[in-house]
Amino acid sequence: MKRRIIKQGHNTLTITLPSEWTKKLHLEAGDEVDIVETNGALAINGKQHNGFKSTSIDITGLSIPMIWRFFQGAYREGFDEVKVIYDKNKKDFDSAYNFYASQFAYIRLGEKPGKRTALDMINEFVNRFIGWAIIDNGENYCIIREMGESSSKEFENSLRRIFLLILELFDELIKLLKNNQVGNINICKELHTLDINIDRFIDYCCRINNKINDSTFQKNKPLIFSTLFLLELLGDEFKYIGNHLSHSKGKVDNLLEFAETIKKHFEMYYHLFYKFDKQGVINFGENDYKIYNDHFERKESKNKDANSIVKHLMQISKLTFCLMELRIEMEY
Repeated sequence: MKRRIIKQGHNTLTITLPSEWTKKLHLEAGDEVDIVETNGALAINGKQHNGFKSTSIDITGLSIPMIWRFFQGAYREGFDEVKVIYDKNKKDFDSAYNFYASQFAYIRLGEKPGKRTALDMINEFVNRFIGWAIIDNGENYCIIREMGESSSKEFENSLRRIFLLILELFDELIKLLKNNQVGNINICKELHTLDINIDRFIDYCCRINNKINDSTFQKNKPLIFSTLFLLELLGDEFKYIGNHLSHSKGKVDNLLEFAETIKKHFEMYYHLFYKFDKQGVINFGENDYKIYNDHFERKESKNKDANSIVKHLMQISKLTFCLMELRIEMEY
């Protein structure tokens, strides 16, 4: 639609707002709206009255990984209430957590995955998402509802928490390598647990990113979502490393220096994310070159699990470089 610019007074230019749009958002004279300038365009956001959003998910016949995708999609899109429908005749369900690890890695390490009721399984899902709780349930359904308000401040706190949890994963990995801790299923579980906590905050940030439409979020929304997506992939690499440590029968302390270099690389990105400067970017580029140079000069070990861990560390460095690309783009 087009609007003609109207001159009012000496220096004021105005345009009229479409009546259908103002009625839809219940805007009246005197209300404040948020105006965002982006690449020569103006985006006008109405009052943050998004309304109560509800949906339903029928999980009948879905595998655990597919149920995750539906729950995650509804949560990230900002639904306030979700009705989950399930098969009342099915009495035993797999655990919501570590499905692939339970089916493959844990069984190989001698553990048998347990079963639970539908409500217990759904409760495991719900506990993973910040702010959600089951408020009602019946014979073949339960109702999940958001119990708090999302805000930009909570987004900032949660994003910072994601970075700190990833650094905690690095510290745990370095400790494991230094002490040659291998061949124990608990190594895998410990790293999985830390990664699950990272995923909780990533989903929460995605939810807030989708729900809030003020000027502080509008400009970098796509870049922020891509950043969160890459941080999730980066955290997943530690799960795979944990799997190899749990299966390894040989020493891994020779990987310590390389792991510390990768951690330093991520720390450099983390500091530049919050305090961007040219010299920091130069240092980051030099460190990236060092990582690749060290990698191609490295000789393969007789320990196949150690070689796989190196590949996952390299993948972490690649994801960190991609994250830096997104951070640089935020400057424009």
